[in-house]
Amino acid sequence: MTDPHAVDLLLSLERGAEAGEGLTHQLYNQLRAAIVTGRLRAGERLPPTRALAQQLQVARLTVATAYDWLRAEGYVYGRVGAGTFVAPVFQDGRLGVDGADEPASPGRVRANSDGWQVGDGATFQAPVAAPVPLTAWARRIAEIPLLGAGSTTNARYDFRPGIGAAEAFPWARWRRVVGWQDPADRQAENRVYARENAARAGRWDALLGPIETREAIAAWLRRSRAVRCEPEQVLIAGSVQQILALLARLLVEPGQRLIVEDPSYIGFHAAFLAEGARLYGVPVDQNGLRVEALPDNRADPVEDTAHLAVVTPSHQYPTGVTLSLERRVALLDWARHAGVVLVEDDYDGDLRLEGQPLEALRGLDDRDEVIYLGTFSKALYPAMRLGYAVLPHWLIEPVARARAASDRHPTWRDALAVARFIEAGELERHLARVRRLYRARRDALVAALRAELDDSVMVGPAEAGIHLLVGLPQGVDDVALAAEAQRSGIELSPLSPHYSSTPAPGILLGFGAMHEEQLAAGVRLLAPLVRSALVSEG
Repeated sequence: MTDPHAVDLLLSLERGAEAGEGLTHQLYNQLRAAIVTGRLRAGERLPPTRALAQQLQVARLTVATAYDWLRAEGYVYGRVGAGTFVAPVFQDGRLGVDGADEPASPGRVRANSDGWQVGDGATFQAPVAAPVPLTAWARRIAEIPLLGAGSTTNARYDFRPGIGAAEAFPWARWRRVVGWQDPADRQAENRVYARENAARAGRWDALLGPIETREAIAAWLRRSRAVRCEPEQVLIAGSVQQILALLARLLVEPGQRLIVEDPSYIGFHAAFLAEGARLYGVPVDQNGLRVEALPDNRADPVEDTAHLAVVTPSHQYPTGVTLSLERRVALLDWARHAGVVLVEDDYDGDLRLEGQPLEALRGLDDRDEVIYLGTFSKALYPAMRLGYAVLPHWLIEPVARARAASDRHPTWRDALAVARFIEAGELERHLARVRRLYRARRDALVAALRAELDDSVMVGPAEAGIHLLVGLPQGVDDVALAAEAQRSGIELSPLSPHYSSTPAPGILLGFGAMHEEQLAAGVRLLAPLVRSALVSEG
């Protein structure tokens, strides 16, 4: 009997001595290329694993693993009982231009000097004016830089700071623990919705997240990060960016100052700039945020007095330094006296690579004032878009009401899966493995930088997380260097755009996505570009 879901897909795998890589890597690379080049379009269904395995004469596990790698990097997504589909971010690059009559696909679009450019290099002109007036909010976001908004790359060497080792995720354990080993398992799907409905029985559960996920995260944070929290304080969202957007609407008025570290992650600024906030940068040194440089709201009250400060004490982004305990205590004391709420972004606090794990700022907070943020995209895999927050009690109802006004019925399937994963003890086991992996990759990157560039650059600390900062001498154009690297097949991030005041040049190198040999090869290719930039500056 013919499989009603069968899909013809032209693939060819090499076997024997002539094959340069294993079957799983070959299949992954060919499927990825088919998606990137447009052979497989957004929303199109991939062949079932069993059918493709039979077609290619390989083990079904080979196909399932390749699909898992694609899913982890966001190229595909799965729907229970339906199959695996190409993700919407990879749209048809052949956008209709020159007055073509056929409907145009959105394409992978980016701005350039001539208008807008799609994936294959074609351009089209944006409309001269909107058919209806845009709001003040829309006008504000039109002016916000989109650095860090999330992108895909075909670069040979991917040094982007936030990309982890998707291949290290224990997919077999995940499928076994969460109980969804077979996408066609209708009973598993029914169990998901039964648990989801049960989780939504409480007053706030339907708005803040499944209670079992909030219980699992609260217990994990208490034991691993010393965070003071209860399940009713935990908010589940699709991303930390989504949580920041809620906080911005609730806690920042247009024209009001927002205190940020300088430098800091420019991608998070967008949520607050969209609400009309004005950034107030506080410098960072080798010990973290300089608390003595924070404004004194009592001595110098102004109309736009800041009521919110976003900090990254455990692993400052982008410099990688850690806020000392003395400064953490001083920061809490300042916030209480200044009437400022602290937002602690602990984006990779669970990936401590050296020494003992540090107690979160929220763990030192005995007055229930700090808002704590975290994500699973680095600890698990990049496509796991699940963020969470620990809210002070006074903020629970306002956040729930804001969620009701904007996102009343989110899908909690990933949240429920994470709860099972934590409860089974798999999260701690996985973190122990990837810490060892990232420590080895960090050491390989540092060794390669030392071998290729010696003391001509400053290699910043990397005691946590999956990136490090390479500082460059004043005068070096790090943005131009990043662009030149991209043309050579190297993806990295420049440091200077992360400053709100006088910028310092540097490059951010992530070591999560590549193994040791790739890191060394990437640095060998990058080093001549860096040396050339240093000579030009000199």
